[in-house]
Amino acid sequence: MGCLLASFLLLGSTVLTAQSGLAQNRSGDVHDTGEIHQEHSTYRGKPLSYYLTQSQTASLRADALRSIGSFGSEAVPALPQLIAALKDPDVQVRMAAAWAISQTAPSANAGTVKALEQALSDSNPRMRSLAAVALRQIGSGAADAIPQLIACLDDPVAFVRAPAADALGAIGPAARSAVGPLSKRLLVKDEQVFVLRSIAYALGNIGPDARSAIPALEEALKMVRVSYAAQSAILKIKGLPVPSY
Repeated sequence: MGCLLASFLLLGSTVLTAQSGLAQNRSGDVHDTGEIHQEHSTYRGKPLSYYLTQSQTASLRADALRSIGSFGSEAVPALPQLIAALKDPDVQVRMAAAWAISQTAPSANAGTVKALEQALSDSNPRMRSLAAVALRQIGSGAADAIPQLIACLDDPVAFVRAPAADALGAIGPAARSAVGPLSKRLLVKDEQVFVLRSIAYALGNIGPDARSAIPALEEALKMVRVSYAAQSAILKIKGLPVPSY
């Protein structure tokens, strides 16, 4: 990954959060100032700039990336470094980067989605899982990753399949092309319960366009530990209110 300072401007212990004349204050409001706004955010008593310099070893890089993720949306200026770290040769660094991106996801851009989509093909299942989680956090903005998320529904590892379904559900109606694959997976014999629940909720979040999945969801009603998720999905698809208990 090299030095994390590659493209990040530092000024003493201050994090610079403005680009192209846009500044973001502590409340998250963006305003056009025509100049760089200085952010004094800290984590465990240290500014973001400190963590961007901890790159001597893979262990330190992973720790630094996790710390950057703890800044949440205030770590958006570090996204280029986080994205680059998704290709680090050390899997711990890659996983730390994926987790950190998930914490800044509301501000993620198309480049971030593309990088996470590629990470869904990582050789390490935990990395694939974390990439799916990050895409879930991005929500509707992750629509470009739909084909790869659909492919992940057949991943050999259950804890990759579940967050892939969650991500498709978070994308919402735009993920209508996933209705068929989700329905098919819902009927797979001996599938893990937590995966089935994720699939059912995903179909419900896709909404009326998932009407063709109702027969599969009705089959899922027969499974006690999945029945509530299936019933909720059917009601959402039909545009009916879902009762809360």
